[in-house]
Amino acid sequence: MTATAQKLKITKEDFAGGGGAHAELPVPADYEAELTDVEDYDYTDRGKTKGWKFFISVETPTGNVAVFKKHASFSANSRGVLADNLTALGADLEEGINNVDPNALVGLQKFGVSIDFPRDDDGEPTSKYREIQEIFSLVEAPPVSAVGPDMAEEPQVI
Repeated sequence: MTATAQKLKITKEDFAGGGGAHAELPVPADYEAELTDVEDYDYTDRGKTKGWKFFISVETPTGNVAVFKKHASFSANSRGVLADNLTALGADLEEGINNVDPNALVGLQKFGVSIDFPRDDDGEPTSKYREIQEIFSLVEAPPVSAVGPDMAEEPQVI
């Protein structure tokens, strides 16, 4: 399944910023990961947001693969995190309007993820399921462009 390309407005301030194989991952810890798929999601009918759902694979110490889902919202409050995540995945973003095709990032490069249990303000786990807390770049090289000048239709500005 693929995701729909979008125009994302990125500001200078935006740049600041379970069971199975999952159970084999000691946490909290950082791991090398790969983007294996991306899908659109739209929860606006529930009064929530829409965005992209990233499927991220992490190899466990025993050689199994744990797949995590990470939602990336298009909301104004989440745009800084989205910009940081896209940059870590290899997107070349600039301040202003960016045509971003997340499908171009699938399998593009390895990146880092911090995995832990979700925690409350006191540091206590709030769930028994591990999740990706952060996505970060493993390379300092300039990212490749995920901007598609030959997109079939003009995406909407979000």
